[in-house]
Amino acid sequence: MKYNVINTCYTRVLKITLFLILCFNAQNITAQNAILDKEVTLSFKNETIANALTKIEEQTGCIFSYTPTVFKTDRIINKSFNKKPLSEVINEIFSENKVYYRVRNNTINLQSQAEKGKVSGKLTTSEGNAAPFVSVILQGTNYGATSDENGFFSFAAPEGDYIILTNSFGLEKQKKTITILANNTTKINFTLSETSESLKEVVVNGNKINRFAERKSDYVSKLPLKNLENPQVYNVVNSSLMKEQLNVDITRALVNIPGAVSSITPAGGTSITIRGFSADVGARNGLQYYAGGRSSVDPVNVERIEVLKGPSATLFGNTVSSYGGAVNLVTKKPFETSSSEISYSVGSWSLNRITADINTPLNSEKTVLFRINAALNKEESFLNTGHKNTFAIAPSITYQASDKLFLSLDMEVTREDLIRPTSLDFDVLNLKNVNQIPLNYKQTLFADDFNAVTNTFRTYFEAKYQISKEWSSYTNVSVNNENVEKSYQAESVFISADSIKRGMRVFGPFKTINTNIKHNLKGDFKIGSIRNRFIWGLDYTEESQDRYTARGVGDTISIKEQILLYTRPQADKAIGTAYGYNYRINRYATYVSDLVNVTDRLMVLLSMRLDRYVRKTSEGGDDSYSQTAVTPKFGLIYQPIKDQVSLFANYMSGFTNLGPVTQPDGSTFVLKPEYGTQWETGIKINTLDNKYSATLSYYNIDIRDAVRMDGNQYTFQDGKQKSKGFDVSLVANPFTGFNLLAGYAFNQNKYKQSESGIESNVTSNPENVANFWLSYKFQPGKKIENFGVGFGGNFVDQSYFNIENTVIIPSYTLLNGTVFYDQNKWRFGIACNNMTNQKYWSVANPQALRQFILSTSFRF
Repeated sequence: MKYNVINTCYTRVLKITLFLILCFNAQNITAQNAILDKEVTLSFKNETIANALTKIEEQTGCIFSYTPTVFKTDRIINKSFNKKPLSEVINEIFSENKVYYRVRNNTINLQSQAEKGKVSGKLTTSEGNAAPFVSVILQGTNYGATSDENGFFSFAAPEGDYIILTNSFGLEKQKKTITILANNTTKINFTLSETSESLKEVVVNGNKINRFAERKSDYVSKLPLKNLENPQVYNVVNSSLMKEQLNVDITRALVNIPGAVSSITPAGGTSITIRGFSADVGARNGLQYYAGGRSSVDPVNVERIEVLKGPSATLFGNTVSSYGGAVNLVTKKPFETSSSEISYSVGSWSLNRITADINTPLNSEKTVLFRINAALNKEESFLNTGHKNTFAIAPSITYQASDKLFLSLDMEVTREDLIRPTSLDFDVLNLKNVNQIPLNYKQTLFADDFNAVTNTFRTYFEAKYQISKEWSSYTNVSVNNENVEKSYQAESVFISADSIKRGMRVFGPFKTINTNIKHNLKGDFKIGSIRNRFIWGLDYTEESQDRYTARGVGDTISIKEQILLYTRPQADKAIGTAYGYNYRINRYATYVSDLVNVTDRLMVLLSMRLDRYVRKTSEGGDDSYSQTAVTPKFGLIYQPIKDQVSLFANYMSGFTNLGPVTQPDGSTFVLKPEYGTQWETGIKINTLDNKYSATLSYYNIDIRDAVRMDGNQYTFQDGKQKSKGFDVSLVANPFTGFNLLAGYAFNQNKYKQSESGIESNVTSNPENVANFWLSYKFQPGKKIENFGVGFGGNFVDQSYFNIENTVIIPSYTLLNGTVFYDQNKWRFGIACNNMTNQKYWSVANPQALRQFILSTSFRF
């Protein structure tokens, strides 16, 4: 039975979103009972202010308190109000007078400017740094100020007793009681802890902003650590860079990571090659982001991308992290002001893309915040056939239930209809290079209806509870649903120098459900004078998959004649009987990590994880098994120049669960988990003014118990693998308006068969990878202010197509550029990717040629 899944998913999201909005609107209606939110419907004609205030008191139940010297009570007003909040009514009545007010219970005190005292102080973070641009306000009044770049603030207010509040994105909210005396200065200071909403730490001085730098992450170590406090290397691509480059595809954003080569897997997942290993997009806000790896990722809801380098299974588990690293997406989150942005992009290959980002508070106290991001993308291929049509919508809502309890709920719904990467076997040709494949670069063998349709629905819930100043509790629940309606994947083979046998595999229906429950207890405390930043966690995952798969062999064609494309109806006739398969996996894990400040410059990280893996298949046969793994992690940091230079070293580990295999003679070979360990050392630099941030590291990764298969198809677990190399990255803002991002990575990854002694390079792993991006925006005061230009490129060294290292995937250099005009209300940009029209391959698949993109955004 066929049905329109996109309408079902879309309706489901709208229903849930509407339900949430209605629930929180109920909270908003309750909040309207606050005095300043009460509605006033009155008309004053030739009325004195004193009489007007009396009538307002009668209608709203408030009490005005003032002295005759505050304003001229006999002044006549002529104003009408229809269901206006009391706060607006007061402001309009006294728009011509310098009258200020403050609220206590239902009493509104009206005061003149002459009765003021001064309030001043400084705000600092828990690390002792200045807290700039933090709002400081007296509760129930319109008095307050914003701290300057050094954390200082100052303002005047009428004398009296108040509650003073702080409010800033990324820093905890605090409140204290304060008494202000007329003609006196009251001093008060705040020390604020940083929260997980601290998405961007930028230092602003005039217009100097290092727009591509990210100095801190809450997710890389599951603790809010600065880069210089973390013994692990990680790199970040933020929204500023993605927006400037007009990244409409997540794979283009990922190549800004030093050493990363991005690709789309034949199944449809997004991955990168890093430190010699493939790593999927496996984490979202530090939690598992997984549903079978058969759907792509739209960048519309991505605030930044964090790539952790090296085995990271200790804190994230092996489903999120590979031996080379882990990819974590940080999503866009609601904030406290109303803001919307609509963008439209058009480009080569009939690209049409529209996105929306709408954010709004749902109540006057701004304790309930809502944000929704959506994208509709339609695009054809640079190849003769192909398309990529996707839809994504991601609503998110947060609720500050109390000073201690914070709740958030967000969802992602996507639908994609596209062509999967193809597989082409050309062993019979004995080629030396994939660029020698005797097909036109754009030639396809299958029609545009040979497609894949996938629907995903992901839900994430988080509850944060501040137990005390030192301790906090985090509970997360996520459910990932991925449903592949049908996925047609081409598998063709050269059977001679001029003929191809066309084959195919069809997946679907293919349903994966992944449920993850995680609880973390985090602490920031001292034992004597020694500071500890501690996390203990429990992690449970349940994954189920039900799938049907079928194969088929089509026709044989000559490449010297006109190629007629193979269609989906032809494939449906050729494919054999589909066979079903299902499994259930349960993972149980606990982990602990502690960053200990031995001194203010010397830090030690100690971490450990215990995993229990249980897999059951429908038949309960050889694919059913269970394994236990232990993975430690150690780190050492020393800052010879505090908060500017860190020397670091680490030892990290990862593992892969492997099931029993059946040998050709019918016997069963029980495999052990495969383990990988890394040791690494290096230096991190971050100047105090945030103009320069750099990392240099050298690493060595060893894999033991690697699996191999001999010529008789017998499986052995006696292989070893060694990956070693170094990474260099630089993010700089040397002068106003100019930003630079650059990286270089060298990696050598070899596999050795223990019995035969044969050693070879791992396939699809280039030894040298480099990237850079230069950006300049003309500053205010210039004749062409708000204009900007960007230019960059990527170099990827040659690699090997096969394990015998006889076929080369050639090296390539890509150059990209953009020109844009960006101001507060709108933005216009033009980008050109692969400016030189370079031909290049991912494995043996041709990649996109020159592409132009034009984009316009409107903000309101």
